Amino acid sequence: MHTYWMVQGSALAFGLLTATVTLADPAADASLDQGWSGPQKVNWYTRSQGSRLLPLSWMQALEQPGTNAPFLDRAHIEKFRYLLNASTQPGQLPVGFAIDTQDDERFSEITRLRWKHPQSSREPWVGMNCAACHTAEMSYQGTQLRIEGGPTQADFQGFMRALRRALVETRDDDAKWQRFAAAVLKSADKPDNRTLLKAELSRLVDWELRVQRANETSLEYGFGRLDAFGNIFNKVVLRANAQQQPPSPSDAPVSYPFLWNIHQHDRVQWNGIAPNSTKLAGIEVGALGRNVGEVLGVFADLTLRPPGPAIAGYRSSAHVGNLKQLEQQITLLRPPAWPPAFPPIDADRWDAGRKLFTATGPGGCSACHQVLARKDLKTRFAAQMTPLKGNDAIGTDPWMACNSYTTRAQTGVLRFTPPRFFIGSGVPMRASAPVTDMLNVAVIGSIWNQSAQVVGSPGKKESGKPFSTIIEAIDIVTDISAGEPSAENRAERLQRCLSEDSEVLAYKGRPLMGVWATAPYLHNGSVPSLFDLLLPPAMRPTSFAVGTREFDPVRVGYVVDPAAAGNSFTFRTVDAAGRPIDGNANGGHDYGNAVLTDDQRWALVEYMKAVGGKRVGNRVLP
Repeated sequence: MHTYWMVQGSALAFGLLTATVTLADPAADASLDQGWSGPQKVNWYTRSQGSRLLPLSWMQALEQPGTNAPFLDRAHIEKFRYLLNASTQPGQLPVGFAIDTQDDERFSEITRLRWKHPQSSREPWVGMNCAACHTAEMSYQGTQLRIEGGPTQADFQGFMRALRRALVETRDDDAKWQRFAAAVLKSADKPDNRTLLKAELSRLVDWELRVQRANETSLEYGFGRLDAFGNIFNKVVLRANAQQQPPSPSDAPVSYPFLWNIHQHDRVQWNGIAPNSTKLAGIEVGALGRNVGEVLGVFADLTLRPPGPAIAGYRSSAHVGNLKQLEQQITLLRPPAWPPAFPPIDADRWDAGRKLFTATGPGGCSACHQVLARKDLKTRFAAQMTPLKGNDAIGTDPWMACNSYTTRAQTGVLRFTPPRFFIGSGVPMRASAPVTDMLNVAVIGSIWNQSAQVVGSPGKKESGKPFSTIIEAIDIVTDISAGEPSAENRAERLQRCLSEDSEVLAYKGRPLMGVWATAPYLHNGSVPSLFDLLLPPAMRPTSFAVGTREFDPVRVGYVVDPAAAGNSFTFRTVDAAGRPIDGNANGGHDYGNAVLTDDQRWALVEYMKAVGGKRVGNRVLP
């Protein structure tokens, strides 16, 4: 989920990275009191986690599909709501689009591309880092606010569709190809290099179309949502290189989680599937594993091998050293304070909301959402998991949790590999396995291959135990189920998820400091504001416009007026017949909402503007 950059390589590479970012208004940033310095923000926006989507020269030369306008044109990037840098220099990369200059000699043919003579093995590539998905921006009456670690509004699905169409058109349209080749090759524009470039472009297009087919779904994510697990699972499955894989559409998009306090959780992800555990060399190795898994899903190069040849682990471009560093920086990130630019918090109403929030019975929230001081970055806490089944069922859309529980695949080259990578770490995988096991193996093997970056030297002992023993015990994701795959259809899978017992068939409650900055709400972004969340599910909006950055500090969410600038997508929770749309349903999280009065709802909303704050006279200090 989050990454960091550890200085390496030449001064030139460092210049390439830092030159792409101009910070937003520092005064606006400072008002949120999140604890990061200017240089730390630049690192967050620009440092490579090992993600390799496209060579930098290709990205800068690429045109939009259907036109000869640059793909990186500011208006085009804004269409997908990736954040623009303050600089207006042409070809600027968006926030969180990082340049990777690792030596590609150890990578697979997917990113070890050679399109000209001569060519360095450190050709710059562009990929996404954590900031692309975990940086938010909002506006209120002309004031812009940048939320570090907040959920992006980006349309990842739409962006990738446009990028792939642009690549296909560049390959197939002669006029586009001529302009692209000239711009990429520049002084090396010769017939033999054009032949190389066309071949390598075709290779990359073929891979991207394979990824697209694996993830294909008719469900439109819209702004601010992504089926991250679906994309990660499918990348690992594709690299396992098995034949006749069963389809596994990425059809359970969720809101991007906010990252402050994440190091204090005992488990992360909306269904709590990834434990934060196994501390080593001052970091949570479980968290490192989670982050490596994220990079594998977002364009990291990865080579999986059968168990014998894979003794040294799996070669990947995931930058373990940088991930380790960023996990440490995240521990310094505070939840954002309610901004001075917004209307002030009503102290009396906030007080009334605090009493409701911490009470038992209807309106009481603290049983699932622990209250901490906003600047408390040390207290550890156990997430409150609410199951999909039973009298206390959470009632929210089940598909994110259900997909992660039921998804299986052919293991391909991972067949006979133990579920924790190392020999003796369990019964080796058979011809098919839960994809969670395959992801565990891929992540542990990738960390083992770069173990020197974690502990200094491979096999080094920490706390009297060999490193291999420690990472063998890592749960990147919690164990799911064993056995051979069945011929379950979607209805049968859902029945399993609503009847079987598993700690991951649940959704997580977490502390809500800074929750005001994380709309829309519920795990799948199906409720537009905090006030709407406190309504009985039947009274919540079944459709609302999304895409604007304009904030509504009264209801606490983005403005949903279709006429608001940027509101170009309509989120729908039900279909034309009034049936809930799988992945979009807005039910659940109903704990006596119907007995609350509107005054009580408004009081709870007021309190959630500054959860864990304190009243001083007629003011509320966050």
